[in-house]
Amino acid sequence: MNLEIEFECELDSTQNFFNQQMQEKILSVIEGALDEEDVPYEVEISLTITNKEQIQQINFEQRNINKYTDVLSFPQIEPAPNGGINWDILETNFCTNHDTGAIILGDIVLCFEVAKEQAQDFGHSLEREVCFLVAHSMFHLLGYDHMTKEDEARMIEKQENVLTKLKISR
Repeated sequence: MNLEIEFECELDSTQNFFNQQMQEKILSVIEGALDEEDVPYEVEISLTITNKEQIQQINFEQRNINKYTDVLSFPQIEPAPNGGINWDILETNFCTNHDTGAIILGDIVLCFEVAKEQAQDFGHSLEREVCFLVAHSMFHLLGYDHMTKEDEARMIEKQENVLTKLKISR
């Protein structure tokens, strides 16, 4: 699994928070989501850490929503009609990095400022909030959404399965 982390914000505390230990925790969440879905390929994922202004701009440019949010997901693979990805029929030539052979799963854009606020609002650690947002975004990259109550329940269950296995709790 190849994870590229980019910092597009000027917050000193951001890079201190995303130290080697936290990056390993994020990798374990990503790998947990891949295991939950039995992904049979090596994958590439990009994680960009932003501030409110930057994520608001991206949200407006990509979704025509002019407000900041906690996390955005940009999957590279079209999901199956019922959610998820049908790995058996995946046309890999459209989503493969031909230099590495890995499947390009997509991009995650996480707003560190909003994650800090939400951790405080929910009364749990910033580590837990970031891991939750990464898990949530991973399941978007893996073809899930929460447009209906049933889809939302399925996605929440998958996220909680990953976080529970890793002992990342509120």
